[in-house]
Amino acid sequence: MSGNFLVFMIADLVGATTLWLLTRSGAGYAWVWSVGAWVAVAAIGLGLIPFETVMPIAAMTMVIGVGLIAPLVGVIAALVLLASPILAGQLLWVWWRRRRGVATRVSQAVGP
Repeated sequence: MSGNFLVFMIADLVGATTLWLLTRSGAGYAWVWSVGAWVAVAAIGLGLIPFETVMPIAAMTMVIGVGLIAPLVGVIAALVLLASPILAGQLLWVWWRRRRGVATRVSQAVGP
Protein backbone atom coordinates (compact mmCIF):
# COMPACT_ATOMS: atom_id res chain seq x y z
CA MET A 1 0.00 0.00 0.00
CA SER A 2 1.54 3.30 -1.06
CA GLY A 3 1.70 6.34 1.18
CA ASN A 4 -0.57 8.39 -1.09
CA PHE A 5 -3.24 5.69 -1.00
CA LEU A 6 -3.14 5.71 2.79
CA VAL A 7 -3.41 9.51 2.86
CA PHE A 8 -6.47 9.44 0.60
CA MET A 9 -8.08 6.68 2.69
CA ILE A 10 -7.63 8.80 5.83
CA ALA A 11 -8.96 11.86 3.99
CA ASP A 12 -12.01 9.87 2.87
CA LEU A 13 -12.62 8.72 6.43
CA VAL A 14 -12.29 12.27 7.80
CA GLY A 15 -14.59 13.69 5.09
CA ALA A 16 -17.25 11.00 5.60
CA THR A 17 -17.12 11.37 9.39
CA THR A 18 -17.43 15.15 9.12
CA LEU A 19 -20.40 14.83 6.77
CA TRP A 20 -22.09 12.30 9.03
CA LEU A 21 -21.58 14.31 12.22
CA LEU A 22 -22.69 17.62 10.71
CA THR A 23 -25.72 16.12 8.97
CA ARG A 24 -26.72 14.39 12.19
CA SER A 25 -26.42 17.61 14.19
CA GLY A 26 -28.40 19.58 11.60
CA ALA A 27 -25.61 22.03 10.88
CA GLY A 28 -25.74 24.07 7.72
CA TYR A 29 -23.47 23.47 4.74
CA ALA A 30 -22.48 19.96 5.82
CA TRP A 31 -21.20 19.07 2.34
CA VAL A 32 -18.97 22.15 2.22
CA TRP A 33 -17.41 21.37 5.58
CA SER A 34 -16.97 17.73 4.55
CA VAL A 35 -15.18 18.60 1.32
CA GLY A 36 -13.07 21.18 3.16
CA ALA A 37 -12.00 18.61 5.75
CA TRP A 38 -11.18 16.12 2.99
CA VAL A 39 -9.08 18.66 1.06
CA ALA A 40 -7.25 19.85 4.19
CA VAL A 41 -6.30 16.33 5.29
CA ALA A 42 -5.26 15.32 1.76
CA ALA A 43 -3.19 18.49 1.24
CA ILE A 44 -1.37 18.20 4.56
CA GLY A 45 -0.88 14.44 4.14
CA LEU A 46 0.58 14.78 0.63
CA GLY A 47 2.81 17.65 1.66
CA LEU A 48 1.12 20.28 -0.49
CA ILE A 49 0.71 22.46 2.60
CA PRO A 50 3.86 22.36 4.75
CA PHE A 51 3.19 21.40 8.34
CA GLU A 52 5.41 24.29 9.48
CA THR A 53 2.83 26.67 7.99
CA VAL A 54 -0.13 24.96 9.65
CA MET A 55 1.22 25.06 13.21
CA PRO A 56 1.43 28.87 13.66
CA ILE A 57 -1.99 29.30 12.05
CA ALA A 58 -3.47 26.67 14.37
CA ALA A 59 -1.79 28.26 17.39
CA MET A 60 -3.14 31.71 16.61
CA THR A 61 -6.59 30.28 15.91
CA MET A 62 -6.51 28.56 19.29
CA VAL A 63 -5.44 31.74 21.07
CA ILE A 64 -8.15 33.82 19.40
CA GLY A 65 -10.84 31.16 19.90
CA VAL A 66 -10.01 30.61 23.55
CA GLY A 67 -9.70 34.36 24.07
CA LEU A 68 -13.25 34.86 22.83
CA ILE A 69 -14.56 32.26 25.27
CA ALA A 70 -12.54 33.24 28.34
CA PRO A 71 -10.35 36.35 28.01
CA LEU A 72 -8.02 35.46 30.88
CA VAL A 73 -7.30 32.02 29.44
CA GLY A 74 -6.71 33.64 26.06
CA VAL A 75 -4.16 36.01 27.59
CA ILE A 76 -2.37 33.08 29.24
CA ALA A 77 -2.36 31.16 25.95
CA ALA A 78 -0.98 34.20 24.11
CA LEU A 79 1.80 34.63 26.68
CA VAL A 80 2.77 30.96 26.37
CA LEU A 81 2.76 31.26 22.59
CA LEU A 82 4.91 34.39 22.69
CA ALA A 83 7.33 32.87 25.22
CA SER A 84 7.92 29.71 23.15
CA PRO A 85 10.57 31.19 20.81
CA ILE A 86 12.41 32.73 23.77
CA LEU A 87 12.48 29.40 25.61
CA ALA A 88 13.60 27.58 22.45
CA GLY A 89 16.33 30.18 21.94
CA GLN A 90 17.58 29.75 25.48
CA LEU A 91 17.66 25.97 25.13
CA LEU A 92 19.59 26.23 21.86
CA TRP A 93 22.03 28.71 23.42
CA VAL A 94 22.73 26.36 26.35
CA TRP A 95 23.14 23.42 23.95
CA TRP A 96 25.55 25.41 21.77
CA ARG A 97 27.59 26.57 24.78
CA ARG A 98 27.89 23.00 26.08
CA ARG A 99 28.95 21.70 22.67
CA ARG A 100 31.48 24.52 22.36
CA GLY A 101 32.78 23.78 25.86
CA VAL A 102 33.21 20.08 25.09
CA ALA A 103 34.98 20.89 21.82
CA THR A 104 37.32 23.30 23.63
CA ARG A 105 38.17 20.74 26.31
CA VAL A 106 38.81 18.02 23.71
CA SER A 107 41.05 20.25 21.59
CA GLN A 108 43.02 21.30 24.68
CA ALA A 109 43.42 17.68 25.80
CA VAL A 110 44.62 16.51 22.39
CA GLY A 111 46.85 19.49 21.77
CA PRO A 112 48.14 20.91 18.49
